[in-house]
Amino acid sequence: MRQRAKSSFLRQPVEPLDLTKIQTVYDLLQSFQHTSFQSRNLYKCFEVFQKMVSDPTCVIFLGLSGAMVPGGMRRVIRDMMEFKMVDVLVSTGANIFHDLFESFGYRHYIGAVEGDDDALRKHRIVRVYDALMDDHEINRVIELLSEVPEGLGERVVSSRQYLEALGKRLDDEGSILKTASRLGVPVFVPALCDSSIGIGLTFLHARKKIPADGLIIDQIRDNFEIAQLKRMAKTTGAIYIGGGVPKNYIQQLGPVSELLFQKESGHRFAFQITTDDPKWGGLSGCTFEEAKSWGKIEKESAYAAVYMDATIALPLVVGALLQGGDTCQKRKRRQCIWEGDRLKAIRFI
Repeated sequence: MRQRAKSSFLRQPVEPLDLTKIQTVYDLLQSFQHTSFQSRNLYKCFEVFQKMVSDPTCVIFLGLSGAMVPGGMRRVIRDMMEFKMVDVLVSTGANIFHDLFESFGYRHYIGAVEGDDDALRKHRIVRVYDALMDDHEINRVIELLSEVPEGLGERVVSSRQYLEALGKRLDDEGSILKTASRLGVPVFVPALCDSSIGIGLTFLHARKKIPADGLIIDQIRDNFEIAQLKRMAKTTGAIYIGGGVPKNYIQQLGPVSELLFQKESGHRFAFQITTDDPKWGGLSGCTFEEAKSWGKIEKESAYAAVYMDATIALPLVVGALLQGGDTCQKRKRRQCIWEGDRLKAIRFI
C-alpha cells in the first residue's frame, strides 16, 4: 500500500471563528465547517440535511425521543413539517402527549433541577428535569384520552390512524399533531402504551363492557404501514433526535424491506443529534458505520452525528436551513394516499 505524503494530511487549516462577520444562524453554521470538535460535526449534520431536502425523490423520516416539548422544541418540530423538512414522524408517546397537553391549553413551566421534589409532590407538581407541570392537569388530559376519537371508523387501528383522528379534533395550530394531521404527515408511535396516552387508553380498556367497545392499537399494523412508505420511496433520509425506539424503528426499515419485499434498501441520508456514547454498546449512541453492517444505511450514504444537547443543536440546524435560501420552499410536499392500512401512492405536490 502506497504511503500518504505528509502534505496530504496538512492541507486545510482550522479557521478562527470571527463573530463580527456573523449576522445569521446560517452564517454561524457555515463558519463551523472550518472549526473543530462538535461545532464542525454540527455543520456536517447541516450539510447532510441540505442534501436530504435537495434530493427531489427523498422521503424524510424524523425520529423524535427525549423530552423535546417540555424542552421548548414544540414549535421547531411543528415548523419542520410546515416547511417541508419532514415527511414522516416517529415519536415517543411522551412527546406527543406533551404536545396534546399544550393543545388543551395547559403549559409547561420553568423550574429548577435543584428544587425540593418532596414539596413538588405535596403540591402535585411533576418535574421533567427543569420544567414543571401540574399533575392535576395531566390527569385531565389523560381522562380526555380515555375516549375513542370521533371519526375513527375502525376499532382495530394503527397508531398512525389513531393519532391522525386525534389530531383532526385539535384547534391549536401550534400543535405538532394538529399540523401533521392537516398536512397529511404520518405520525407513528411504536411504543404508545409506554406513555400517558397509553394510560388513557388503559382506562378505556378497563371500562369496556364487551370487546367491541374497546379500541386496539395494532403495532404490527404500524410495522406494515411504515414499511410500505420505505418500499414506495425511491430515496429516504433519517433524522434522529436522541435514540431509543424511534431511532431503531426507522433504522430497521432497511432489514424489513429486504425481508418483506426482497428489496435491499437502507437510508441514503442520515444525521443524528445525541448525547449518548457509542462505547457502551447501546442503540442510542451507536454509529452509522455500525448501522451499515445491518443494511440500515446504504453503502454510499451521506451521514453525520453530533454529540450535543438537542435543544441547542436542533434549532441551529433548522434555523440555518430556513435562512439559507429557498431550498425548502422549492421542495414538494410528500402526500401519502392510504386505503385502510394500504399505501396506494406517495404524491409529490
